Amino acid sequence: MASAINTTNIYNLWSTSGSEFVTAVVLLGAVALTGLCGNGIVVFIIASSRRRGQRSPVQLFLLHLAISDLLVCLLNIPLTIWVNFYYPEEDMAGASAVCKITRFVQFLAPSSSMCLLTVISVDRYFSLVRPFQAMKTWLRPRFLISFAWIYGIAIFLPAFYFADTVKVSSGDKTFWYCRTIPNNTAIGSAYLIFLSLFTFGIQLVIIIVLYSRVGKAVWSRERKISRHGTVSRTNAEALDKTRRRVTGMLLTVIICFLLCWAPFVIYTGFIEKYVAPFPNPGDPVRVISYGFGIFNSTCNPFIYFFNSPNFRRDSLRKICLEAVATPNQQNGIQRQKSEMNTNTSMLSRTNTTYNIGLQNRLAASRVNESAGFENGAFDTRL
Repeated sequence: MASAINTTNIYNLWSTSGSEFVTAVVLLGAVALTGLCGNGIVVFIIASSRRRGQRSPVQLFLLHLAISDLLVCLLNIPLTIWVNFYYPEEDMAGASAVCKITRFVQFLAPSSSMCLLTVISVDRYFSLVRPFQAMKTWLRPRFLISFAWIYGIAIFLPAFYFADTVKVSSGDKTFWYCRTIPNNTAIGSAYLIFLSLFTFGIQLVIIIVLYSRVGKAVWSRERKISRHGTVSRTNAEALDKTRRRVTGMLLTVIICFLLCWAPFVIYTGFIEKYVAPFPNPGDPVRVISYGFGIFNSTCNPFIYFFNSPNFRRDSLRKICLEAVATPNQQNGIQRQKSEMNTNTSMLSRTNTTYNIGLQNRLAASRVNESAGFENGAFDTRL
């Protein structure tokens, strides 16, 4: 490390020739590679399924979540390494604009993942707990996804105002550092607290509340169905499996989300200004906690997309087998897909007819609700 000072503070600036650079490249590179592979597979499988005409709202959510995580791996990790290990001696033309864009992207990509996780929880709540309200325009997947991206962009627009290049000195040399949101001013501190609440705290509460309602609904619905005796043993076992999967996913989502991003949010929002002078370049705690948050982008594909073992197995089998299948095998696959599409169409028409009848009899009795669950009127995917 090279020591750099300004008029009042002493900073430890990292360099590309130090051991810190090698450690950062290895660890963050591993995270980036894992995230690229996992999210790349998700995008490939979803795109292949949609080209075959197999479309669902859940796929659309997961596609955008994977794209957001790919942005984290492709942009945020290289930018994090660049900002923390490259300190030019001259303030080059356009450096301030590059700094502002860099900080904005560093905030946007992870925030968009959080926003998408939140709207997914909203969609799951209305699909599983209030299925008929899910038909409202503002609850449609495309609207929720658009809202998530717009919200993530809008909430970080002030970063263009706060981020800028600042000068620090080391002996007779001057270095330039791309500062982040200042925590040593009243407006900067207020904005950091605002971000902590509206990009993490409130969204975490929404996820916990909605998935808790989802888990409660699945458990209570099974008890109602068992009490009325309207399902067979096979269907009861399927309902029990759904209950365990939804509950397990609930715990996994909450714990992973909390563990990955809580350290960075708490440190930058409430602790850093008391333990390190701003702009605090080369802060190992901030870099490590941010890298741990980025790690969440490698977890999301496994939590959401691969939550269904059957869908994962079928999707991977289709991709692997169709890629190496002979012409005769491909014809057989096409016949199987044709039969599957026919069956799916028949089931869709049956469920649509049933849903219309059920909607007209919502106030009739609890038995109708149980029958709706048995016949697939409720979306239990993911």
